[in-house]
Amino acid sequence: MLSASNQIKEALLKKFLIVSLTALFLAAVVPQPAAAGFGIKGGLALSKLTFSDATGLPPLTDLKAPMGGVFWGLNLGLFAIQPEALYVRMGARMVEGADWMEDRLDYVQIPVLLKLNVIPGPVSPMIYGGGYYSFLISAKGVANIDGTEQSEDIKDQFTSSDYGVVFGGGIDFKLAVIKLSAEVRYNLGLANIAKNAEPGFSVKNKSLMFLLGLSF
Repeated sequence: MLSASNQIKEALLKKFLIVSLTALFLAAVVPQPAAAGFGIKGGLALSKLTFSDATGLPPLTDLKAPMGGVFWGLNLGLFAIQPEALYVRMGARMVEGADWMEDRLDYVQIPVLLKLNVIPGPVSPMIYGGGYYSFLISAKGVANIDGTEQSEDIKDQFTSSDYGVVFGGGIDFKLAVIKLSAEVRYNLGLANIAKNAEPGFSVKNKSLMFLLGLSF
């Protein structure tokens, strides 16, 4: 039986899916030129893990890591569909005095976004939302205790995949033959990534990302 929080998440996902499909249908039936393109993007991710029970854990700070990848876009005028393939490091940093510990979870993330071009033109503000699915490729626990750094493989402590929602916005700059973009997005993980977790215990990803893109 689903918990109340899971029921709320499921209802929100259903509503988002309905809105997204409606927008895609309208974009498909309204006559307008479609333009496809591809590009690259990269930036900085500030990630944390959220624990259902953080008792006994030191305060968490953002885990800062570079990220990047490729994307493909289908511009339908007011709307655009944009799948991506990104390398993303999730995790968390825990600091206690001069010592620190990091959980570094490296994923290949596949977001699929529905973009709304608020004011189409050479300089176009945009907002977007969508979902993502990620594949865990490596996981390490790194600690610096008394000035000595240690590392261990912790991949067996986490599930092999993650999923969640993405929302954000930014600005597209259309030049003669290329398009530049600057954006900020938030990733909210919905999956419990703790493997073999005890009932009621969960660990989830969340991340704030700052991205620059170049497309053709």
